[in-house]
Amino acid sequence: MADPKEIEQLREDLELVTKTAKVLATKLEKIAQNIDQIFSTLDTLSTLSSTQTSIPPPKATKPSPTSQPTPRPKPQPSATVDFQAGTDSKATRLLDDFLSKLQVLNTGSDISEALSGLRDQVMQASSKGFHPAFHEMGRYANQLKNQDIIPPEEKEALIEKVYDWKTRLVD
Repeated sequence: MADPKEIEQLREDLELVTKTAKVLATKLEKIAQNIDQIFSTLDTLSTLSSTQTSIPPPKATKPSPTSQPTPRPKPQPSATVDFQAGTDSKATRLLDDFLSKLQVLNTGSDISEALSGLRDQVMQASSKGFHPAFHEMGRYANQLKNQDIIPPEEKEALIEKVYDWKTRLVD
């Protein structure tokens, strides 16, 4: 037979473990709610950016007192897209070339293949080594790989992303 003191100690330990489990469950529930809220916000932002009809202006630089910021031109479907003033680095030229190709590519597999090639070439041309933009390029390529015809809104979002990558990689 077990000692009564030992049984009492086991009950106290069990009560302590139960209280700790309840506290942890409450904290995990709060964390899950925060994660759900973050995903909801990201979904909302993604929806807003995909329905947006104009491309946001480029990253702000120090303007001269007499100049007004120049908004990034909206690409025309039949025109060759060119980035706003930037460096003439090989990575910049590769990104510009990709935007030109993107105007004629329509299937997800074609765009995915071109984007994967772009990522590999820019990685080799860039002096940055690893950069998060390279991971994003690969992720976009994987998302598009199995899609048929890419809708214009999705192409527009990809064009905006390319502008973003260029800004981040050149700066």
